[in-house]
Amino acid sequence: MDQQVSFSRQHLAMALKYGGISFIAGSVSHGVFSGQRSLLTAGIGIVAFILGMWLENKDKGEQGAVLLKSLAISTLLAISLGLFTGSLQHFPDSPSRSLWAVPLGFAVSLVALVWVSQQTWTNSIRRYGLASFAVVLVGSGLAYQYYSKNPVVVHDHGSEQMASTTGHEHAAAGHAHNTETAIGLPGKTEEVERIVVVDMSDTMRFSPENLHVKQGETVRLVVRNTGKIRHELTLGTITDLKEHAALMLKHPNMQHTDPNMVQVEPGEVKEVVWKFSQAGAVDFACLQPGHFEAGMKGLVQVSQDNLR
Repeated sequence: MDQQVSFSRQHLAMALKYGGISFIAGSVSHGVFSGQRSLLTAGIGIVAFILGMWLENKDKGEQGAVLLKSLAISTLLAISLGLFTGSLQHFPDSPSRSLWAVPLGFAVSLVALVWVSQQTWTNSIRRYGLASFAVVLVGSGLAYQYYSKNPVVVHDHGSEQMASTTGHEHAAAGHAHNTETAIGLPGKTEEVERIVVVDMSDTMRFSPENLHVKQGETVRLVVRNTGKIRHELTLGTITDLKEHAALMLKHPNMQHTDPNMVQVEPGEVKEVVWKFSQAGAVDFACLQPGHFEAGMKGLVQVSQDNLR
């Protein structure tokens, strides 16, 4: 009977500990990287992990300050492991953040584990710590180099939340459905003929700011934010862009998720798939408050293709 109770307690402690780490990792993934508020998720994860650690160490007889110290260190361990695993998930779409977050989470987890297990820094532990941290550091650097040159776009489920509609319907008119407009229409992924990478920086500039496509061409615009503040890329006529920029100045918290635009948090990568069905010029700009006025805009020249 005692063995059965011991096993059930061990299993429950394990489920709480690793479930807690998963909650914290999810909070890191959807909070730090996607801009959503995930304090509740992180809090649940921390509480679950602490409860699991308490069950695991219940018979050690720790009390008072010693118990509080153990739980505090356990919390640090849970957060560091959550940061490590959550950041690993986002190397493809947020390499610049994961470059420091992964090694940091790993390093803190090493220190926290030594403390929580009440071990001393023996030579073997030091060697393991330095060697494993070096592997994580080098691996993070290589992953950063690869994903910076080969961006992978993931869908941001957080941006699918209900948008503010103040003045928004007018700015997005004609783009919400697969109907042709003066600037073209949303493209189909399977029809993409070309991929163009566009970088956005805090100098309030796009790079490149002048693009050339053919009429009827479906292009995947891979939009990378290399700065430290939020930027966006919105396709439209210059008149619509000016009107929308003015609305953003009045309503800076207005959210929008139209197929002709993407809002990109620092270090993230998103995409716009667009079919340029009309010959002529299509403007694009960053409509974050003040960015358009600072000159953050560009132009797509759509040349007539007689073969289409």
